[in-house]
Amino acid sequence: MTATSKEARLLSPGVSLRWLMEDAIEEDAGLSLARMTVDPDITSEAHRHPNCTETIHLLSGRVEQRRGDDWIELEAGDTILIREGVTHQTRNIGTETADLMLAYSSGSRVYET
Repeated sequence: MTATSKEARLLSPGVSLRWLMEDAIEEDAGLSLARMTVDPDITSEAHRHPNCTETIHLLSGRVEQRRGDDWIELEAGDTILIREGVTHQTRNIGTETADLMLAYSSGSRVYET
């Protein structure tokens, strides 16, 4: 079987996500990998994952990443870890669309707002 990524889908206005790997793509993958874009002046929805950690790597652009009560500024090449159950969201503070790679420690994440 050849695994393929899913089509990009709009999460909210200005935020899109495309799954590259997860249990729904490859049975028992045991991890998830996605590519997310966030348009300028857009903030993603606050959420948490009670069953896994998330690693966010900023490929291009400039964002502020909320982790709990803190907002941390990231530039292209920066990586941040979001621990299991911690509320987080991404705000694009740059002038170009931000491109992020997301990795999760579970192949089937739980998403809570």
